[in-house]
Amino acid sequence: MKQRLKEIARLSLVPLLYRYPPSCLAPERLYLYLHYLIEHKDVPGDIVEIGCAMGGTAAVARNMIRRLGINKKYSCYDTFDGFVEQQFTRDVGLGTPTRNRYMFSGSSQRLVAKILRRHNAGDVSLIQGDITTIPDSKLPASCSVVLLDIDLAEPTYQTLKRFWPRVAPGGVILVDDCPEEHDWKARIGFSRFCQEAGLPEQYRHGMGILIKGTTH
Repeated sequence: MKQRLKEIARLSLVPLLYRYPPSCLAPERLYLYLHYLIEHKDVPGDIVEIGCAMGGTAAVARNMIRRLGINKKYSCYDTFDGFVEQQFTRDVGLGTPTRNRYMFSGSSQRLVAKILRRHNAGDVSLIQGDITTIPDSKLPASCSVVLLDIDLAEPTYQTLKRFWPRVAPGGVILVDDCPEEHDWKARIGFSRFCQEAGLPEQYRHGMGILIKGTTH
């Protein structure tokens, strides 16, 4: 009941609390994501965010591509309830501070949808669930740009395995939270996937970058 009352309060205060899109990406990484959206505008396939937090990044990106005449479906996947307990516990063993456990648990699909509508991005599709177990039927057949921002090692690895085959030739996956010696352990999952797939590990501004060549 207490959580429900908090959600009602936040929903009613969206115009005040979320007057501006609440993006969780560092500025240089938001720039990088928007850059790749523009540079890969001619690559066929959906735009996908995995781990969208409060939807601020999606709102900014959706409005940008609309103004640029880029007509692609934009989808966001998230638990809308914070981390999966077992996945987070594994990363605690890798060095993630336990204080991070509830960092993204104050969200809900309903709240994010309202924030997106507030910022003229209500056509962004929201799919709730653990991205490592969501049925294949709910995943896009083809992607042009994927932003993977789920922070943790194992789900990052598993998600790359699921989405890399879905990336169109010329498309890109960006993995957030990949600096060295970082609280979040997404880099471990990214590095593991690259090594197993025989792909080069590329990093820029703390993001892991995978670009699919036209010969893949």
